[in-house]
Amino acid sequence: MNDSITTIEELLAHPKVQGLVSQEDAERIAESLGKSELASKEPMYIRILSGIGAWFTAAFLILFLGISHIVESGMGAIICGIIFLVAAIIIARSSKAAFLSQLSLALALAGNILVLGGAAAEFGRYEISVVLITHAVVCAVVYPLYANSIYRFLAPTALVALATAWIVEEEVFVLMHVLIGAETLLSGILLLRKKRPPLLTPLVYSAATMLPATLLFMNLTQMNIWRTDFDGPLWPSSLLLAGGLIYLYFHLAGGLKRLREPWLILAIVSTILLGIFTTPGILVAVGLLIVGYAFGDRILTALSYLFVPCFLVFFYYALNVDLANKSWVIAGSGVLLLVVRWIVGRCQPKEVAT
Repeated sequence: MNDSITTIEELLAHPKVQGLVSQEDAERIAESLGKSELASKEPMYIRILSGIGAWFTAAFLILFLGISHIVESGMGAIICGIIFLVAAIIIARSSKAAFLSQLSLALALAGNILVLGGAAAEFGRYEISVVLITHAVVCAVVYPLYANSIYRFLAPTALVALATAWIVEEEVFVLMHVLIGAETLLSGILLLRKKRPPLLTPLVYSAATMLPATLLFMNLTQMNIWRTDFDGPLWPSSLLLAGGLIYLYFHLAGGLKRLREPWLILAIVSTILLGIFTTPGILVAVGLLIVGYAFGDRILTALSYLFVPCFLVFFYYALNVDLANKSWVIAGSGVLLLVVRWIVGRCQPKEVAT
């Protein structure tokens, strides 16, 4: 019995593989493997120092632009920002070295900020609506072109943050429910998509972060440090999230044909009860936990564990809900979830146990 491991070169040279892969594709695979092997030989401390050096280089470049008075006008800032963004895209596409990769990220973030600041100064007198629209355009153009996971995570997240700030400034708080509904829909589409291209992977985690962050912000605005007159009801968001959770149950269970399963009926009834009397944050935490365990995603699971204590602290100190209602919501949600866990533990169906 031959226990030797076949190398990629040997596999590409096999007659059966040669009939499936063209010579050009084989050369590209070999070139890609060569670059990967070369990059992996760089020691970790060299890559860290290269990354730090790249950020210092970008910082000195931005400082030079400020000293030379090039970015004093709004249009000058926009032009410099666009140049930075184009340079970041070109650098990212030409090399994967640590120095150039971090330099491109620094240029992309700085360019984005310059474009937003320039647009606000030139067109909107620093109005949030102008910044929001400008960032939406920049994000839509740069996201597919600039293959950097950090930027692809931060840019959509910042877009939602700007949308939230605009809602608070304009005091159209009913749109918070629309925003939460849009975030729930986007998260569901991305997470439940069967064939998801790598392009959308950072957007998945951004969408999963947007929803709890929006709810934390809603509670933050009701604390003494930053009080906003947000007196609207929370039940529209709770109903939207409960509906999203129920759809998630059916998707993971295999469709409506499993509706007669006792454990699924229990999950649906408990979710409806949570949607009626609890706060939206509890439903988001449950959803993130279910998705994290269902897809084996430790990041989403960790996010749910981190979100729960943060949300409970913010919710406890919110001034728009009286203490008795807070106690009822927190204690009632906990008792309901514990009862469901006990019943499921007694029934212990295979679908839930695994």
